[in-house]
Parts: sequence; C-alpha cells; structure tokens
Amino acid sequence: MYKRINNFFGTFFQYESVKGSPVDNLKSRKKVLDPQGPFLQKWNKIFVLSCVMAISVDPLFFYIPVVNDTETCIDLDDNLVITASVLRTFTDIFYVLHIIFQFRTGFIAPPSRVFGKGILVEDSSAIALRYLKSHFLIDILAVIPLPQVIMGNFA
Repeated sequence: MYKRINNFFGTFFQYESVKGSPVDNLKSRKKVLDPQGPFLQKWNKIFVLSCVMAISVDPLFFYIPVVNDTETCIDLDDNLVITASVLRTFTDIFYVLHIIFQFRTGFIAPPSRVFGKGILVEDSSAIALRYLKSHFLIDILAVIPLPQVIMGNFA
C-alpha cells in the first residue's frame, strides 16, 4: 500500500522529457537548464540579492550633484560617480547573466499541464521565442546603463 501511494505521488509532480517526440529532432546540442533544478534555484537566490543591491545603489546617483561653494555652481562628486558606476555595473553583469540563463531555461508546455504533470520543453528555439515574446524587452530596458553613461559624460 505504501509503495503504491509513493509511486502515485512520485510520478504526480515529475516532468516528462520530450525525447522521442518530433520536437526532439529540433533539439539543440546546447545544454538546457531545468527550471526546478538545483543550479537555477541557487542562481535565483543570488539574482534576487543582486537586485536588492541594485535597488540600494540607484539612489546614490541622486547624491552625485553637489554645490561647489567656491564657484557657486553645481559640480559632481567624482568619488561618488566612480563608486556608484562600478556598483551599478557589477549588478548589471548579474542581470546580463540572468538574461543568458533565461535563453537556456526550459519550460513546461502549457497544454501538458494536467494534475501537476507536464512536458519539459527542451527545444532551444522554442525557449528563445517564448522568452523574446514575454519579458525580454523589459529585461533589456532594465540593464541599459543610462546612469553610468550620463554620469560619465558629465565627469
């Protein structure tokens, strides 16, 4: 009885690969990441920490303009420009890595989501097309280095 229940729940939450299907012929030789795998689970935690750091760094750009008392005009704090730009570039590198991983992360095919089961799509072109249609544009806009470029032009 226990074995039967264990088999039922063991297969209930598993993903099936698309091996042997017509999509398998289109499969790329590049490695596709499992969305529930341990590597992506750890990476998502690191990525969230880098996003929190990015949110903490961005307000520093508001403190870069300072008033120069000797010439009574607005100047830039050079040390803060360098510090904020380096920290923002560091967080942008994590975001670019996240975009690359999104192009390599498989997904569960929507028609196959029945009772917790699903077919893991491993076709690289299908993964890329789905990501390009979903939130690729938002990710690219988030990683554009506008603060670094603007502050670099004034420095």
